[in-house]
Amino acid sequence: MDELIGLAIIVSIAIVAGAICGLVALVQLNTLKQEVAVLKLKLLQFELSSNAAKNEKSSADPQVDNAIPLNRSDIPAAVNKPASIKPPPPRKTITKKPSSIELLFKQLRAGFEKNWMTWIGAIALALGGVFLAKYSLEAGLFSPAMRLSAGGLFGIGLIAAAYYLHYKRIVFEGFNNYIPAALASGGFMTCFALMFLAYNSFSMLSAEWAFIGLAVITVCASAMAIKLGPLLAVIGIIGAYSVPVWVNTGSGQLFSLLIYVALVSVAAAVVAHKVQRVWLWYLLWVGHISWYLVGLTLFNYDTVWVIGVFALLSILGLIAIARLGLGFNTLEVRPHSFKRLVNLFPDHGLLIAFIAPLMIAMLLSVFNLQWQIVALLSIALLLFLVLKNSRWDAWQGVSLLIALLLVVSAKQTYAFDDALFIFKNEYGLGLLLALGLSGYGLYFGNKSPKRLAFHLLASLSMFALVGTLYAMIPNTALATAYPLWAVLLCLMSAVLIKFTQNNTTLWQRFSYWVGANANITLAITMLLSDSGLTIALAVQVLLLSLLIKKYNVAMPHWPIKALVAALLLRLTLSPWTPSYDELSIFGLHWSLVVYPLCIGLFFAAAKCFNTSKLKIWLEGAALHCLALFVTTETSYQLVGHYPQLFSLSFYEQVLLSCNLLALGCVYLYRAQSAGQLGKLYRTAGLILSALAGLLLISTTLDNNPLLMRLYVGETPIFNWVILIWLVPSLLALWLASLVKSLNAKLSQITLGVSGLLALLAINTLIRQYWQGGFIYLDKATSDAELYSYSVIWLLLGALVVIAGHLKQQRLLQNVGLGILGAVIVKVFLIDMANLTGLLKALSFIGLGLSLVGLSWLFQKLRKRSHS
Repeated sequence: MDELIGLAIIVSIAIVAGAICGLVALVQLNTLKQEVAVLKLKLLQFELSSNAAKNEKSSADPQVDNAIPLNRSDIPAAVNKPASIKPPPPRKTITKKPSSIELLFKQLRAGFEKNWMTWIGAIALALGGVFLAKYSLEAGLFSPAMRLSAGGLFGIGLIAAAYYLHYKRIVFEGFNNYIPAALASGGFMTCFALMFLAYNSFSMLSAEWAFIGLAVITVCASAMAIKLGPLLAVIGIIGAYSVPVWVNTGSGQLFSLLIYVALVSVAAAVVAHKVQRVWLWYLLWVGHISWYLVGLTLFNYDTVWVIGVFALLSILGLIAIARLGLGFNTLEVRPHSFKRLVNLFPDHGLLIAFIAPLMIAMLLSVFNLQWQIVALLSIALLLFLVLKNSRWDAWQGVSLLIALLLVVSAKQTYAFDDALFIFKNEYGLGLLLALGLSGYGLYFGNKSPKRLAFHLLASLSMFALVGTLYAMIPNTALATAYPLWAVLLCLMSAVLIKFTQNNTTLWQRFSYWVGANANITLAITMLLSDSGLTIALAVQVLLLSLLIKKYNVAMPHWPIKALVAALLLRLTLSPWTPSYDELSIFGLHWSLVVYPLCIGLFFAAAKCFNTSKLKIWLEGAALHCLALFVTTETSYQLVGHYPQLFSLSFYEQVLLSCNLLALGCVYLYRAQSAGQLGKLYRTAGLILSALAGLLLISTTLDNNPLLMRLYVGETPIFNWVILIWLVPSLLALWLASLVKSLNAKLSQITLGVSGLLALLAINTLIRQYWQGGFIYLDKATSDAELYSYSVIWLLLGALVVIAGHLKQQRLLQNVGLGILGAVIVKVFLIDMANLTGLLKALSFIGLGLSLVGLSWLFQKLRKRSHS
């Protein structure tokens, strides 16, 4: 049955091949027909042009010199009209440069179109070898050894035939010699399958010998690929990297696995270099990195050095040697722009693929001396390679990041009784790395002044590492470490300032000034509490902005944006951090000092960028600080703690609704001039306004002082009623004008909500005046209170109508008239219902006179508006 299946597969392949051949022949035939038609057209044009040339020559014969010349009027109009011989202006076509992936697929497609029959033949040969091996297994015609030997001879015969054809140059076309490559690939795949059958099915080979045999086959295939081309190279590389998957020796030795992978990668690199196909390098990188990641899952406490050395050797082999050669010759030393330093393929990607998993493994595992040595060797290797190629200058930042991770993951110190702890464990290691990296940056920055990465490393190493140690050390031990750290920071600042006085570049001067300011700021911060670091970072933002403005440095904006973003995150989380609960500065609660100071610093920094988009970013940061200050400090001053969204008291809820609505309006107003950040501001403003609306609904339905016994204050006008409904009403009126350009219907709804809140606010303010601290409706209402509602609303209605006439707004006039109508109805139905005698008469007279006077006033205003 299997023989029939195999025969069917081969027949199917032949049918498909024939169909493809037919299609190709049809396409070629149509192409030839088109070419013949074009040639005929060109031939006809050539004959016509030659005849025209002969006629022109005969007309220019000297025997007809006495001929009468033709006047211009004698020439027909169709002939007289000059023909335009100017070709149309060529269109400017912008050719898009294809990507590397598109080029790869185009090459593969072109190769398949030319050599598809050869490739299918190679697949058929491989399938034939596999089916032959399987048939020899199941038919039982020969002994296992004879079956495997026959299959091996078939595979070796194919390889020998391929080598013979290549040696005799029968179909030799350089690296496009696909026919020998197809024969050889079928032979190697047959040998590979037979070796695996001998190990897995017949148990004729041990795991070790099967591993060696498969490796030898793949290495031979790779070696032969240098002569026969990329088709065989692909099979050799894939087969070599897949050997550990097929054969598991059971030893679990990480060292043996990585040694094998390293040898295969070296052989594959040689093949890829000789064959000169880029996509072979992709196969090499994928196979090598995949086994490296597998090795990271297998290492233990004693084999850290194995995986570490493998990673470093991989960086040397796949990146450094590929660029610099075996002699590590210096490739480039000229400076490069930041964009060129970042856009370097594939060097940066390969480096991250090896370094990032290694550092993650170091953070997750138990730290020991082996990890420390591996990390230090990584830093040394990266700094060495930077000197060989200036395109790798960005790797200095990677080395600084490794140093920070090394300090963080080092063995922690818990006993601070000994004053020498600052020279031990993570503290001593951090100081050593800070001095080493700073010295490296200063020395080579002085030798190469235009390479900015050296100056940045010299400026920021001491600040970054000492700042990390400061964040790690407990407050009880800071008094011991502070003198040494402060001295080192100040000395480094002095050195950096001294270097700025030499003949330096603008960027070098700027970097050193930034580093000196950062070190001094950190030294001052250590004297303050936790909020001191926040203030120091905000001061650093201002100093950077002033330096950029002073020296007119075209610095990229992302470093300042990253610093501001980190600072805003710290300011946002600080109110809910336990260590900040009872923190005070100069006898004041920390938020009363930190938030206003950061607001001022951000606004001052924004003024340094008048024509830059960074100004909008910094102003947005100041607004965010203002939002935090208003939201948190009002609640803290009210109840003694910051707002907890799921356990708000009545007064916190009232305050928070006002704060959120005010901030939403501020963000929407800011969105009108925020440029590209406008969408972010609008989204934030709408979200904050929606949250405020939910809180107002909760207050109106659940915590309404008109429905339950809630204290609103004894003082008339200045009480909680203003915050419950009056302030939200005014803010909703502002919000309606802000969202009008976004959604007119939403603006009308918001305007209606504003009017409803104003109605509640005025009525409750009147009631609070008569009732005092508690205004719930179950309390009795006096006649004086009832009359005061009518008088006040009558005056308000009249004012609204007058304002509508003055501003010529029909909506205000209608609202005012509606208020007056409601007041009249109330007076007749409620206020005068219980009056009798003289009081009732006087009340009607007073109401009538008021209405007549208002009518006269409205008519006068209308006449003035018409005139």
